[in-house]
Amino acid sequence: MKKHVLLAAIMSVSGLSYAQQRSVSITIDDIPNVHLAKADGSSGLLQKLDSLKLPVAIFINEANLKQTPAAEKNRQLLKSWVLRDYVTVGNHSFSHPNYAEVGFDAFKEEVIKGEVLTKELLKGSGKSLDYFRFPFNSMGKDSIDFDRMQQFLKEKKYISTPYTVESEDWLYARLYDKALREGDAAKAKSIGMQYVETSVKIFAFFDSLSVATFDRPIKQIYLCHDSQLNTDYLPQLVQKLKDQQYNFISLGDAMTDPVYKSKEHYKGPFGFSWIYRWIQDPAKRRAMMRLEPQNMEIHKAHEEMNAKK
Repeated sequence: MKKHVLLAAIMSVSGLSYAQQRSVSITIDDIPNVHLAKADGSSGLLQKLDSLKLPVAIFINEANLKQTPAAEKNRQLLKSWVLRDYVTVGNHSFSHPNYAEVGFDAFKEEVIKGEVLTKELLKGSGKSLDYFRFPFNSMGKDSIDFDRMQQFLKEKKYISTPYTVESEDWLYARLYDKALREGDAAKAKSIGMQYVETSVKIFAFFDSLSVATFDRPIKQIYLCHDSQLNTDYLPQLVQKLKDQQYNFISLGDAMTDPVYKSKEHYKGPFGFSWIYRWIQDPAKRRAMMRLEPQNMEIHKAHEEMNAKK
């Protein structure tokens, strides 16, 4: 009962008066997903984004290009992403290791190796590679690792990129892919719709938590991934958010919000939202995290799928 009362209190803070002020930057990790490349080497998700006409930021793992033997086609796939006018480009490390597990020296090499081809493709485009996002949003095993890597990124002139809203799209995507492989269109559709519906609830929660914490709505940054799920359902999520008067902005615009200069009180391996990281009291942070909307049906299905492996 106490949990529901606290959640109701948080959700009531934002109110309709903030509706016109909501804004979000869409960011997409693990670009490019070469397994989803069409016969002509194009990306279905990128084609959907072309029609949506909204700014996005992408975070690239160049090792992805080696996941299939079609080296030149994969290179052209990445090029098509980075040269889109509406796309802001970021480094996501070369092969997506967990910094807390591999340590500073190995991860530093991942940062350097992960920018080589991207910088080559950007030459003459007028764009630059300014952003870096940690795989798993794991920023080191402790404050020493955290501070050391932040200093390295600063020396490399990278902006360490946060996120505020994430709805476990990777988990839905695994179940979605399985349903498609099994030819179960009805189950796939159910998973896709649950992804959209749960994401909308999570947006509402973090908007309310932002107002409760900072006395105003903040410019949100949404994290999702290059997947068939988002190819098919990200447009629906975008439309749902548009219906609620969200304004879609670039990552650069989102990062102008002073909230992103807030002190990070959590410096550890877990990759949760920066809104939680900005909460100083660990007990309060944990309490807020327990209130975040969860789709227990999807979690159970994912656990059962893993158990059958």
